[in-house]
Amino acid sequence: MKTAQKGTPANTKHSPANTQANGEKGNFFSRSQDAEHASEQPFFENTPIRRKMTVNEPGDHFEKQADQVADHVVQQLSAPKPAVPAAAQSVAVQKKEEKQEDKQEKEQSNADKELQRQPIFDSDADPNEGDTLKRSGESAAPDVSAQTQQRIESSKGGGEPLPANTREEMESAMGADLSSVRIHHDSEAAGLSHDLKAQAFTHGNDVYFGSGKYDTQSASGQHLLAHELAHTQQQGAAAKRKETPAIQRDGTAPAGGAPAAAPAASDKVFSDPAIGSIDVDTKKIELATLKVPAFKRMYHQPGLTVPRNATGEDRPNNQISVWKAGIRSEAEFNAKLDAKIQRENPPAIRSPSGTPLYYMKLKRANNYVIGSRTDIRNAAVVPSWNISGSQVSYDVDHKKELQLGGLNAFENFWLFDSDANQSSGRNINGEFVRAFGALKNAAKASINESLLPADLPAAKQGFEIKINQFAYNLPFTGNPENVWQSSEVTSGLPLDGLNLLTAAQIEAAGLRGRSAGGTVTQLTIMSKSTGGSLQRVPWHDGDTSKEVSFRFGQNFHVTNVNYTIGSGGSITGIAFRDPEGPALVDPASLTFQIIDSKNVDYGGYVSEASVQQQVASILKLKGMSPIVLQQTSFDENGISGVGKVLPTIKLFEGADVDIVINGSSVRLRKIFNGNEIKLPPPFAITNTSLQVFVDSAAGFGAEGNLQFEIANVGKGSVTASASTGHGFAVRGTFELDPRYFDSNITVAYANDQLTVEGNARIGAGKIKGIKSASLHFNYENNVLTANGTAESDIKGIKSAALNVSFGNNQLVIGGSFVLDENIPGIQSGSGTAQLTRGADGIYHVTASGTAVPKIPKINTSLSINYDDGALTLEGTAAYTADRVSGDVKVGATNRAIAPDGTLTGPAGEHFSAYGSGSLTLKVTDWLQATAAVRVTPAGEIEVVGRLELPSSVDVFPRKSINKNLFRAPTIEIPLFAIPLGPRSIGLVATINGGLDFEAGVGPGQLRNVFGQIEFNPSHPENTRISGGAEFVIPANAGIKLHADLGIGLSIGVASVTGGVEIRGGLGLEGEAKAQADLAWSPTTGFEFNALGEIEVHPKFTFDVNALLRASLDLGLFDISKEWRHNLASFSFGPEMQLKVSLPVHYKDGEPFDVKTDDIKVTYPDISISEIAGGIADKVKNEML
Repeated sequence: MKTAQKGTPANTKHSPANTQANGEKGNFFSRSQDAEHASEQPFFENTPIRRKMTVNEPGDHFEKQADQVADHVVQQLSAPKPAVPAAAQSVAVQKKEEKQEDKQEKEQSNADKELQRQPIFDSDADPNEGDTLKRSGESAAPDVSAQTQQRIESSKGGGEPLPANTREEMESAMGADLSSVRIHHDSEAAGLSHDLKAQAFTHGNDVYFGSGKYDTQSASGQHLLAHELAHTQQQGAAAKRKETPAIQRDGTAPAGGAPAAAPAASDKVFSDPAIGSIDVDTKKIELATLKVPAFKRMYHQPGLTVPRNATGEDRPNNQISVWKAGIRSEAEFNAKLDAKIQRENPPAIRSPSGTPLYYMKLKRANNYVIGSRTDIRNAAVVPSWNISGSQVSYDVDHKKELQLGGLNAFENFWLFDSDANQSSGRNINGEFVRAFGALKNAAKASINESLLPADLPAAKQGFEIKINQFAYNLPFTGNPENVWQSSEVTSGLPLDGLNLLTAAQIEAAGLRGRSAGGTVTQLTIMSKSTGGSLQRVPWHDGDTSKEVSFRFGQNFHVTNVNYTIGSGGSITGIAFRDPEGPALVDPASLTFQIIDSKNVDYGGYVSEASVQQQVASILKLKGMSPIVLQQTSFDENGISGVGKVLPTIKLFEGADVDIVINGSSVRLRKIFNGNEIKLPPPFAITNTSLQVFVDSAAGFGAEGNLQFEIANVGKGSVTASASTGHGFAVRGTFELDPRYFDSNITVAYANDQLTVEGNARIGAGKIKGIKSASLHFNYENNVLTANGTAESDIKGIKSAALNVSFGNNQLVIGGSFVLDENIPGIQSGSGTAQLTRGADGIYHVTASGTAVPKIPKINTSLSINYDDGALTLEGTAAYTADRVSGDVKVGATNRAIAPDGTLTGPAGEHFSAYGSGSLTLKVTDWLQATAAVRVTPAGEIEVVGRLELPSSVDVFPRKSINKNLFRAPTIEIPLFAIPLGPRSIGLVATINGGLDFEAGVGPGQLRNVFGQIEFNPSHPENTRISGGAEFVIPANAGIKLHADLGIGLSIGVASVTGGVEIRGGLGLEGEAKAQADLAWSPTTGFEFNALGEIEVHPKFTFDVNALLRASLDLGLFDISKEWRHNLASFSFGPEMQLKVSLPVHYKDGEPFDVKTDDIKVTYPDISISEIAGGIADKVKNEML
């Protein structure tokens, strides 16, 4: 804020935005005292009636023509490019004499290009013929809401131009100038496209693309772009005829479901030649153009750079002291004053101390400059007049704006018209905020908003800002010709606006001389020690106090004067009692000290120290916002000062607000940054260009806007207004995400209260799972509430009671629901559903709860889960039924079910049950199997598949058979005599023996059993098991022949032992294997049949060993002898047959008992006597 100086504005005419000049009551930075009237204030100015936007119909001739153009463009872009000769790739050095020859060729080439650039479509037809909506989508024509139209109009001219190479290709292919086309492909464009059910749409020269649809590289993307560019040319022809372009759109947005989220911004650099650029890594910002007033041209040239941490709003207030200190040289001023004294020859008047005094008056105002040479110089260092002698209020101003990086130093100062300075500073800042805001909004499409500075003060703090170009046409008020350069003041040029008074003029002014007889007739009071304005009060000797009524300066009405000759006195009055303009400061009773002055015969001047003490903290801005003045004075204009307003309005509590008072002129300008505005939670400020100002000519004013949000809920914007009668207010709208909600919510701040009131709705197809919803918002007493109802559109939910609420800074749409009883396998279910916004910014419906399955023998609860249209109910339960037990996972869903049981694909229209598990099946008392099971789509348990059985199952235990087939009688055969010493012994042979049969089977086993089972507990009568097994019966059979040849004595003199051992055997060992057919059903039970047989054709093999030991006991000695001899091996057969067969049969319910009667044995007919006799003969022959 610039510092005010003494003087009255020469020109106070100006028109700030959103102000009212008249009003009796009001506030600013404080609560309104006229709330009833405040609600009657209009917010928006009257605007011209706008023609409603229309949307064209699909398949009209404009769409067909645009498609033809797009086809042609894509075909041309995809055509092979001619090869460029290598020589052409180098830059040839042209000789001067060659240029003339090239000129004709270039002219011919240009002519050819002109022919080539002829449009490939005609645009004579009217794209807005009649009132019919024209569009290119196939769905029903959407109506363009007023809100959507406003968003389109607000965004027009934004966006970005076509990339240079793309534009060149498209212009060449289309034969059209596309330089004015603006491309929009940010999240706002995506939202608008979704609202219009379009992939892209065109309005005038602005082309808007849906999310992910802007693609200049692919053929499909080029086709869509060319199609829309054709629309710009069609509408361009209409614009020449002053017709409102229709909204022409291409394609239909995907039906149903949430719109696709705009791709997350991830770049670090944004650049648009029309707006500027920002690089978050290098911390540099460039603004393409900034407007400033024409008188600032000299100090604001293209390329100006505002360094980081440049002083912005927190500007110092020491300009006056710096200015005075800078005007050091007195020589030039004294020379100028001496020349003036010599030329005008004033009377010689001296002070009591002998110092010459000079009395001067402004040439065109009734104000005075009085005092010594030093007093005159001090007054002229900060003059309150211009060179012509008119009274002017000056500010010590920055030539190069402080807010644009100018130094707060003497070399950057001048004395400038206060009104022009204040209005230009305010307007430059507003333009600066606007330009940065436009750049930031455009950059958000490419750069994550969290990386961008929140507002202009934050940008100044952390970024270097370069202004590429200036436009010197920013409006202002005041007179810029009222300016003093430091060199002019140093040289004493302000003296040219003053006249030295003659003695007669001095006496006439009441400054010197008394009436006849030397009596006192008047008291002269000066506004300051060096003169200023004068007040003459009738006064007589002996008077010490007098009630009066006069205006001293422009803002102080004096009601009482106290004065004692030689001692001084005081004046008492009311400040700001009768303002010339709007009442901006509350009236205040003040008393100022009068100091006796030697510059006048009888009187004195107002003490500046007493003014400072009295005024410092007693004034209040209208509406009771305190004013604290750090610098005050009392001059020609009355009370003047520079200070701060301490806002009591909650929205601005603690904000640093400068105010300047200069007589009747009260000026305040404040541009707020986001940290200075106190929005209550849950609101958070995202950007602001909000500024407020006070001006004595027009009253209170406010302009700019404040953007805010409720995280994960919505965004809003309010525009400021202010009036003298009604004080400060903001009003605007709050909008939930337009991709999902149609909002009509108003936001206002007035009478120190924030109010939010309005409705929003969710239409069909906006959010998957929500058919419709209506919401009502209200904010009162620092509490935001939301209520309403919603209707679900979730397949499988019969009914839902959804409500809307707001808590913990979250918008909650949710409630309870009941499942549809027609879901296969589900008996009942309920839960809660909720609409939430994910990290991707997309709204999702989530649901959870429990359900009861309708599957026999399943007693459990299933969990309910909903995601993006897919409703899934799932759980695991213990299953117990006749013959079956185990664990089964069961569920139901409207998603596709893969063969392996996994859920795949998106949600569908119909529900199916699903599930799987492993059950143990008791086939018989002795046979158990495990089988995989599944849940049928109808919701029933079914066992289908190969049975998993043990590796072997014992069907019956081992059975043994022992049988004596034949026993032979004892036979004696005489053999021979054995000489033994002096005697011979006669021997006889005895033969006996037999044939025994031994057989055994088992244990009988089922091996490699396999089976296919079809089992449905809901229909047990239809259960079937079929399959097969290898029925294995280990079996052995043997025939053992034993025959003994005993040796007998014919006399008993000696003992002889021995015999011939004949041992032979016929054996059968093996396994009877047979394929058995198995079958089981509840009606027939378990049954299988098989036959096992073992058959061999062996021959007998015998080993014959002979052993004979004889001994004779003769009393005196013994005689003994032993014979051992392996006689031979004998074989019989192989005509013999040995066979065992066992029929196998089992039926459920009957015991599995293998009887020996069932075993059939085939064995050979063997004569033990013949075998033994034959062997005996052989033995005999061998031995003897």
